Amino acid sequence: MCVSIQILQEWLYSLLHLFSASFEILQENVAHTAFHNSAARFDPPKCHPNTRVAVLKKLMDWIHRTDWETWYRYILWLTGAAGAGKSAISQSIIEICLLEGLVIASFVFFRSDSTRNHSKSLVATLAYQIFFSVPSTQAIIQAAIKNDPLIFTRSLEHQFDLLVVQPLRKFYKPLDTLEEKWRRLIVIDGLDECLDHASQRQILNMFRDAIRKYELPIIFLVASRPEHDINTTFGSKHMDGAFARLYLDETYEPDQDIRRFLKDSFEEIRTNHPYKSRIPMVWPTPEATESIVRKSSGQFVYAATVVRYVHSIRHQPRDRLEKILNLRPLQGDMPFAQLDELYTMILSCAADIERVLFAISVYSLRIENYGGLDLLRYMLLDKEEIEILFCDLGALVSVEWDEEDKTTGLKILHASLHDFLLDPMRSKHFYISLDAYRTKHMFAILQYITPKLRESDDPDFKDELDFDEMESHVLSTKIFFRENFANCEITADILHQTFNFPFAQALNQELDVWYLEVIEFLCLSFFPFIRRMVIVISSAFHSKLLNRTCRHVWMRNTRL
Repeated sequence: MCVSIQILQEWLYSLLHLFSASFEILQENVAHTAFHNSAARFDPPKCHPNTRVAVLKKLMDWIHRTDWETWYRYILWLTGAAGAGKSAISQSIIEICLLEGLVIASFVFFRSDSTRNHSKSLVATLAYQIFFSVPSTQAIIQAAIKNDPLIFTRSLEHQFDLLVVQPLRKFYKPLDTLEEKWRRLIVIDGLDECLDHASQRQILNMFRDAIRKYELPIIFLVASRPEHDINTTFGSKHMDGAFARLYLDETYEPDQDIRRFLKDSFEEIRTNHPYKSRIPMVWPTPEATESIVRKSSGQFVYAATVVRYVHSIRHQPRDRLEKILNLRPLQGDMPFAQLDELYTMILSCAADIERVLFAISVYSLRIENYGGLDLLRYMLLDKEEIEILFCDLGALVSVEWDEEDKTTGLKILHASLHDFLLDPMRSKHFYISLDAYRTKHMFAILQYITPKLRESDDPDFKDELDFDEMESHVLSTKIFFRENFANCEITADILHQTFNFPFAQALNQELDVWYLEVIEFLCLSFFPFIRRMVIVISSAFHSKLLNRTCRHVWMRNTRL
């Protein structure tokens, strides 16, 4: 009898030791900094009181299965521009769902943290949290690790099946059972911060396959920027019926939330700051607040950066705010260091940054206001190439295609991006020099129109040309020349392009009215070289109309 008891004790001890060893293996592979309440994420972002009410309600209705548009979707993609508040919303949802017992695990990716900028620790971290949030799964999780101590070297799908799906299958009933009132939630925040793009796709497909195969009452909230690989995965036919998208745009009235956040934050500074005695009763002015709201472009990151800078207890808030509003010189201060880091990180993802900056400079120079000319098409790219060019910059810029006009344009999602790009101290190697880019665009416009005009004299192309479109291009060119030639550096490339400009084709009967003015601006702008231009043009072409135009311009300049 004593022998049997001893054997039983030894067996139990051995079993406990094995399970203890299994748990130690699990712990070793966990990224503890990825927990929503990790000490490494001290003061994590969350929604300011009484803000994001509509967004939070939409998400909770999805979780509670009371939203008729999304209740049957088991993945919800929360997305939006950089700094739109996705992480703050995710954190708030986790905290709400913890109180209701609905969230069982979460993982927060972060590209600067080597323990959580990849997928290797994802399953272990989720399994560790499920181990405690759903105690009935503990024996199954430990047994899986005991049976294969090297399980964390296996494929991500294999790990997820044995350590998450199978344990939950034993505890939760299928989706189609009516006894489960609400589904249990797993939150993945910052999926775009996972450095390996293939892993981003793999994670999403893994979630989809697990739910479709076993119909578990588990749902996934995935928050990320609209990066190319994630957007492509969600847009594939394999995701049909699996997910819903919630895009943080003006639909949810972010300006009102930002205004409320600023009002409360400035009131807190005015009443509790160490230098509150130097702050007026009415501060800041409504105009100052609205200026910050406009610069925010619906993204909380700008407003939060302003408040963080102004709130510094070592400085006077009034002076700090005046620096933000450019009412006082910065003198080496960097109030937007965090925002600049965000912009730099995203722009660094661009495969061809020179072309990206060239396209964005169209909007920094406000060339798009001239109308008519499809300014992105003159980059000699088609729609698909432009989309590829900006595919990794969806958090800052969106490519928009006008089906009616068949033109391509950009929508800059952050008004403060221009301030960043036009300041060499902030943007460094991403700096857009307006004078330099005026020159580049002047050359590009001439280069864009020249072959079209040559085609107008070619019988093979003439019937295919849209002269209404050409007239529109000419008008846009004329206005652009008028407003920018004075500040344009006259380079050898521009001179060469000008001297090779097909003036004869420009003066055909469909275009002569518009191009007379363009030629006049060309001549006026290149006055030091006008004699050479007249000689070149006159000797090349014997159009009376052209000679009359050049003579008119020459006489006018001579009188001046």
